[in-house]
Amino acid sequence: MTALLGVLISTSGALADTVWQSPHFRDHQLVGKIYASPTRQQLTLNDVKQRAARARFVLLGEIHTNPDHHRLQAEILQHMVDQDRRPAVVIEMISRAQQPVLDFFAANPTDNADDIAARLEWSKSGWPDFAMYKPIFEIALKNRLTLRAGNLEKSTIRRLGGRVGSKLTGEERAQLGLNRALDEETGKSLLKEIARSHCNMMPETVLPLMVDIQRARDHVMASALMDATNKDGAVLIAGAGHTRLDWGVGSLLEADEPGSLLSLAFREVFEGATEADFGKPAHHVAVVTPRSEIKDHCAVFRKNKKKT
Repeated sequence: MTALLGVLISTSGALADTVWQSPHFRDHQLVGKIYASPTRQQLTLNDVKQRAARARFVLLGEIHTNPDHHRLQAEILQHMVDQDRRPAVVIEMISRAQQPVLDFFAANPTDNADDIAARLEWSKSGWPDFAMYKPIFEIALKNRLTLRAGNLEKSTIRRLGGRVGSKLTGEERAQLGLNRALDEETGKSLLKEIARSHCNMMPETVLPLMVDIQRARDHVMASALMDATNKDGAVLIAGAGHTRLDWGVGSLLEADEPGSLLSLAFREVFEGATEADFGKPAHHVAVVTPRSEIKDHCAVFRKNKKKT
């Protein structure tokens, strides 16, 4: 696995003496702590690894720009392999349209993850630097783990958003799980979260379309995880919003295969954070890390919105 550089920060948490790479709030008292939901019982990283090794499905929810999250994802995946698990690896950053690239490398094995990145044109994708994800790919390639695309193709996203092309037919919506109604409370919570994550600046008429896109992406990820050819389960590498148990991939897996998964969120600490901010029931486990960046995303959103 590729060695990653960082700064040694001693903490009192479950990840004491961890080499943190994210620069902000490294000395916060909660950094390195791991909480189980809903009790906020503190766990060790070894506890989490053991749980992952026993679970059929493991959802590793990240902040995309945080290198510590990707390093820990790789460490958990490596532990599963060390315990003789051979899960498929489903990756949000790869769309269904790119699955043929993964299939090509399954038929023509390579240990060079950069070859896959080049074929996927990762550098043009808009996702963070491939170097952060590279250790995950290296583990998968070395151990011949099946790699699966976990995202919608852009053409379908545009149609769901009503921007390009015709609306999806009823059959197409059903194929994306959109015929499964959310209960009223969950639907309202998801709508509120979508609005909040876009700084409450999106028109109300657009929000239901964005909810459909989120739910369709969750369905694609869940379907890839539950593919019948995944004989030894699967691991999901995705944003923490997709790994949730209330409306994300976790909820879909629980509905179809209850008790079979571990849902984990890597969470960034913030100024003024307390234990009450972590260990919430949206995930089974929360791992607290430093922040990769401090940025007013809403200011950026407002600036970009003015340009359109």
